[in-house]
Amino acid sequence: MKPARIVAIVHSDTDVPGSLPELFSEHGVELEVRSITRPLLAPESIDGLVVMGSPESAYDTRLPWLEAELQWLKDIQHRGVPTWGICFGSQLLSRALGGRVYRNNTAEIGWTPLEILEREWAHSGPWLNFHFDAFTVPPEATLLARTDLAPQAYRQGKAIGMQFHPEIDTAMFDTWTRYWSSTDEGKRFLETAGDLPERMRAEIHDRQPANRQNCRLLVKDFLNQM
Repeated sequence: MKPARIVAIVHSDTDVPGSLPELFSEHGVELEVRSITRPLLAPESIDGLVVMGSPESAYDTRLPWLEAELQWLKDIQHRGVPTWGICFGSQLLSRALGGRVYRNNTAEIGWTPLEILEREWAHSGPWLNFHFDAFTVPPEATLLARTDLAPQAYRQGKAIGMQFHPEIDTAMFDTWTRYWSSTDEGKRFLETAGDLPERMRAEIHDRQPANRQNCRLLVKDFLNQM
């Protein structure tokens, strides 16, 4: 049965969940956005979960919150709570389900169509990818889609992970550019990025209506699996 509330975990106090709150609200579902800096909710109090992205790496043990979140996510999977992992979230979900995350040979940045491997999952995009790491498909999961550079979507029971960013909109992208301009890691990226941020924002703006409709279909599928 469709829940009245789904929890979305963001990985900093300034992160936002893009188009997801409005798209969930179309189904009468409240998306409760909580930062990882707040106490984690008891797994038994959650009817559905979305684990959002992060510029961090899902294997970086220096992150003070990572191991606690990973164990919490494992507990949630043991309870069979419907879970949607996006980008970093898909990587951490893979780890929780027995997969691993690694630094990929090549960054994947830009709008990419997917090679669909399972007919019942027909969300070929194109979708915005922006990642340097990649996940392995968990041992008991089914790979749904991929590109030449990385696995893109998998499902295991009521859990689904997606490497790309279906929820992206210009407001969300603006939080990325603020991060890049305010952190040492981000500044190093900007030094070599040229006009990439400006071009990406323009593309997100132009593609926003079609991308929003594509994301709407993903939200519907997620809710239908609950």
